[in-house]
Amino acid sequence: MATVEVTGVVDGATIVATARRYLGVPYRFGGTTPRAFDCSGFVRWVFAEHHIRFPRTAHEQAAVGHAPPPGDLEPGDLLFFYGGQGAQHIAIYVGADTIIHASSTAHRVKLDRLPGHGFKRSWFGQRLIAVRRVLPTIGVFEIPAAILASGDVPPGPGRSPVPPRMY
Repeated sequence: MATVEVTGVVDGATIVATARRYLGVPYRFGGTTPRAFDCSGFVRWVFAEHHIRFPRTAHEQAAVGHAPPPGDLEPGDLLFFYGGQGAQHIAIYVGADTIIHASSTAHRVKLDRLPGHGFKRSWFGQRLIAVRRVLPTIGVFEIPAAILASGDVPPGPGRSPVPPRMY
C-alpha cells in the first residue's frame, strides 16, 4: 500500500504504539533492525520510524532530552539502567509501571513491570539511574495515500487533521 509522509507532533502514545509493533522480535547484542534488536538499537529504531534521530548506545542516548521531575513518568519517557559502567540498558516507559525493551535475558522485545518495594524491588527498580524526556517533538507519520486522497484523515495521537485542499 502506498503511503505519504506527513509531519506532525509525535507524543508518548505514538511512540508506545510504534514500539508495541515489535513485541517478540528477537534480541541480539548489536542488533539494530527488526530482524533482531539490542536495547538501544530498539529505541533508536522506534524513534527513527518517526524521523527522530538518536545516538546508537544507551550511554549516548542518556544525554538526549531532559530529566522530568522525580516520580513524573509519562508514556514515551526513556528509562536508563545501571549495568556496571553507567547507563548500560534502556527501555521505553509504557505507563502503569510498565516498560517495553529488548531484553537480553528473555531474548526478545517484551513488556516488563518496574516496581516492587523494599527487598522485593525488581531488577529494574534496583538499577534505574536516569529518566529522560524527549517528547512531544516534531516527527513524521506515514499515512496511507488513499486516505489522504479522500481528504478524510482523522485526528489521532500526535496528528492534526490534514488541511482542506486549495483549488
